[in-house]
Amino acid sequence: MVLIWGDDMDLRHAYGQIKILEIELRSYADEGYKVRYDFDRRLISWRDYYMWNNNFMKSITDAKMEILTKCLPGSKILEWVDDFRQGKYKEKNILKRPGKWTVTIEFEDETVKYSDEEKFPAEWIELRSIVESTTECSFRLH
Repeated sequence: MVLIWGDDMDLRHAYGQIKILEIELRSYADEGYKVRYDFDRRLISWRDYYMWNNNFMKSITDAKMEILTKCLPGSKILEWVDDFRQGKYKEKNILKRPGKWTVTIEFEDETVKYSDEEKFPAEWIELRSIVESTTECSFRLH
């Protein structure tokens, strides 16, 4: 099931209901990264498509959980994922970046939000900062 927000959805509550957050960044040559946050199991898994041996899984520490809890709403990921999927994202808020992104969000009630795009939202900078802070790895294409 794919979830589409209505106008009356309490987004602050929705951020607290995220079970799985998966973010992938790929170049046109199919290189890049994928990070997956499993909030139920408190695990971060990382896939590096540049190197076969730079993949890992580690726990989400209390400090990293605090970063995620405090900063994810500021990235407005729930809002722009829907906007892109529905073709509503405003062109003036697009960053010039090569590559493409994919975001999959699974909630506790098993609903899923998914979007992928070659245009990057201005909020991508905040999301990238969150990923880099919690994985301790660069989340930028080479």
